[in-house]
Amino acid sequence: MKKLTVEVPEDLYRYLDFLEKRRMIKSKAQAVKTALKFYKMLAVHDWLPNLYRMGGSRVLLMEAGALLDIFHTLRNEEIYMVARMSAFKKKALNPLLSKADLTNPENWGIVLKELEIMGWGKFTRVNREIKVESCPIPTPYLLGLLETLFKTRFKEHKTRIPEVTILVAEDGEERPFLV
Repeated sequence: MKKLTVEVPEDLYRYLDFLEKRRMIKSKAQAVKTALKFYKMLAVHDWLPNLYRMGGSRVLLMEAGALLDIFHTLRNEEIYMVARMSAFKKKALNPLLSKADLTNPENWGIVLKELEIMGWGKFTRVNREIKVESCPIPTPYLLGLLETLFKTRFKEHKTRIPEVTILVAEDGEERPFLV
């Protein structure tokens, strides 16, 4: 591991000191390391004032409630179809996705990790099942996106745990309109 010494402005140092005293961070060094990991993960080096990019695509930060307001104006079928359009564009514009065989469950992690990085919640794949935790996106959108990218039909299994859903890949025929 390499050692790096940097000078920080007084206000940032006070902020780190505040976080450390409140035990919100273990140490100033740990907070800086974590911040750099997020800097790399979110590709902040590509960000400009008022313009954020990740993976070659522009992203925007938006309250989940505002996004849900938009979704509430649509029927579930419309939400599903919008997600399919998004999936086609995502696959066409993202070189990593266009080269990957996403029909293979072993490669689903590529998409699921990207969704986690974008703040969509936590996604855990076990064989042909995906556990979805704390996802603010409506299930029809999630199903449309994942079914289109993975060319696999999923059945939603609701759990007794709030904000946890299991998506189970169904064996057999794909949805007739999957391309």
